[in-house]
Parts: sequence; C-alpha cells; structure tokens
Amino acid sequence: MKRRSFLSSALAATALAQAPQGQNRPQRRFDLLIKNGEVRDPGRSVKRKADVAIQDGKIAAVEDSIAADRAYEVIDAKGLLVTPGLVDLHTHVFYGAAFGLHADPIAARSGVTTWVDAGTFSHDMTLGFRKFTVEPSKARIFGFVYTYQNNRNVAADPIKFAKSTMKQTGEAVVNNRDIMIGVKVQVGFNMSGKYSFDIFKIARDICDTFQIPMMAHISFAPPETEEIMPLMRAGDVVTHCYNGHTLGIVEKEAARLKPGVKEARDRGVIFDLGHGLGSFNFAAAKRALDAGFVCDTISTDIYPPNVNGPVFDLPTTMMKMMYLGMSFDDALLRVTANPARIVNSQMVRVPKLGSLEVGAPGDVALLGIEEGQFTLVDSQRNTVTTDKRVVARATICRGKRMHVVA
Repeated sequence: MKRRSFLSSALAATALAQAPQGQNRPQRRFDLLIKNGEVRDPGRSVKRKADVAIQDGKIAAVEDSIAADRAYEVIDAKGLLVTPGLVDLHTHVFYGAAFGLHADPIAARSGVTTWVDAGTFSHDMTLGFRKFTVEPSKARIFGFVYTYQNNRNVAADPIKFAKSTMKQTGEAVVNNRDIMIGVKVQVGFNMSGKYSFDIFKIARDICDTFQIPMMAHISFAPPETEEIMPLMRAGDVVTHCYNGHTLGIVEKEAARLKPGVKEARDRGVIFDLGHGLGSFNFAAAKRALDAGFVCDTISTDIYPPNVNGPVFDLPTTMMKMMYLGMSFDDALLRVTANPARIVNSQMVRVPKLGSLEVGAPGDVALLGIEEGQFTLVDSQRNTVTTDKRVVARATICRGKRMHVVA
C-alpha cells in the first residue's frame, strides 16, 4: 500500500510539472509594472499608450493594458512619457578624479541610465575606472580612455611622452572592450598648445592601429577645422559640434559649414553636442541648424564646474535643442537609440540598449513636459526663455528604481 501511494504521488507531481503554462499554476508576476503612460521609443518609431512590464532586469511586455495584480511593484505613469533610459555620450564620471562626478545621484533625478565617460582617465587608470566607478554603480557606465596625460604636467617632451604610451593606450581599450569604447583626444590650441595637432595625429595612429573609435574634442584653432575633418573616420565622434569657437563646424558669421564637415558626415563621422562649460553656443547652433546640420547625439559633458549650471543635466540640454526648433521625439532619439549605437559599436555590449523592445534592458525614464516660463543658459551665459521644460519623474535602471538622495 505504501509503495502504491508513493508511486501515485510521484505520477501526480509529474503530471503537474508537465501541464501547459497557466494550467494548475499561477501566472508568473512581473517585478515592476509601469501603467497608464505614453510610450515613446523613437528608435523604433513607437508612440502609443501602453503599459510596460519588467522582469529579471529586462523589458518583458509592452501591451495596451496589463493588470496591476500581475506585478510586485506598480508605478502609475499617468500624464508621463515612458521612454528608454537616457544615454549620455559625453560625461566625466570617474568619481574621485578632479573632473569626475558620482553618476548615480544625477542619474536618479535625470533619467540617464547609461553614462559614457569621455576621457577623464588615462590608460594606467583603467583598472581603477572599472573597480571604483563601473562596478559599484547602479547606472551603466562605459568609457573612452584619454590619449595622454595632460601635457602641461609632462615637463620634458609631450610628444615623446604621448608616443611612448601609444601601445598601452590602445591595449587599455582592446583588453577592456566590455566597458571601453575607444580613445578620446582634445584638439585645440587652448588644450594642448603648439602640440595639439601632433597629439591628435598620435591618437589617429592609435585608433588606426588598434581599429577602435576616436572621440575628438574640438575648441580653438590651430589646428583648423579643414585639417581635422579629413582625418576622422566612420564611427569616430566629433564632440562640441555646436561650440562658438574658432575650431568649430560652422562659419562665425554665416549659416555655412566649414570645409570638410559635410564630407566627414557623409563618411559616417558622428557629430555630438557635448555642452560642457564652454562648448555650446545658441548662435553657433542656430547657424548650423540653418545650414541643415543637425547633431547626431545630444550630450552634456557634465562635470563638477558645470553641474549646477549652465549644464545641470541631460533633460535640460535636450530643452536647449527643443528651443532651437527640434521636436521632443527628435531630441529623444539623440539621447537614446543614437548614442546607444555608439555604445554598442564594434561589439554588442548591451543588446537592444536605447529601446523599449521586449528583451531590451529594463532601463526606463519617466519624463514629463511642463509648461511655463523657463530660462536656459548656454556656455557663454547667453540666456533665452522657453515655454516648455523636460523633467525626469523616475529613473529605472536594470529593472530597479533609482532613488533620489536628498
């Protein structure tokens, strides 16, 4: 009798295990459900009222309506835009460095879930970047390694020094491809003095040798724009494209691009806004837009001296382009899908980053657009007034809500 009872129990357990999904077992609950919002996913041209469910750190469902009791946690997004988590392509978040911010507190209040550090550290600091910035962070963080230590701290021969570190700089990227995208170089007389063009060419050699992308900061000539643009390759990034400086993309007094700029874009060079403390100018941006030249990505170049103005955060930087005539969806594209493609260049670091497609990372921003009178300031402290403000009401990264710390 005992033997038959044991066999009956085992058969019953087997039948239950083999039962079709949803039959004799409760439906699995989502970790997080965002209800009643308007989904905006510009990389896939999605604009619809929908609920978004997250399970195991990934987008699990996007449906017209999902019952609230199917989730452990529910966020009511009524009146808000549910977007992919924002991607800031140019930041300085190697925390502890002179120009490095702690990303997570800003992420929580701004909707940015992916940060790209644009050269706060040199090759010999890559391990520290991984251990003390990337790994502890709740937000996702990637980086461009700086081509050389600031030449003003190299007393003898900056060119010799930069050449001596070429191999280590390239290897720092290729040996850490999961977090490292490429090499950052600052081009401009104000940054590197008479050595600027030579150091740029050293960076070019590194990127060509190791087949990795370059991000080039542009500011004050010399060198001239027409010298730099022919040396930029497909997949490279020109940042600070709307600066008002002499090494820019647009003529000083006319809505006309400088030589080589259009040709560079035609080759696949990416142009990034990169606001910063001195590198975004309303008048220069308007001249470029009037010339038909719209930046590919919008980024902040955020660091301690500009986080309390004029930059503040990525939604504020989006607002500045909206003031100049860009639609919200076009601005959103340039802080989600477009920079996500650069993060995933050469290897897929985060599949489906920058989207709300099922299977994409559970990185979501809940944004609101408020009406009123708001002042915007460019890098030269020129001010304008706009009637709309973009604000982040919640930031979800890796499927978990990030909390603003007072």
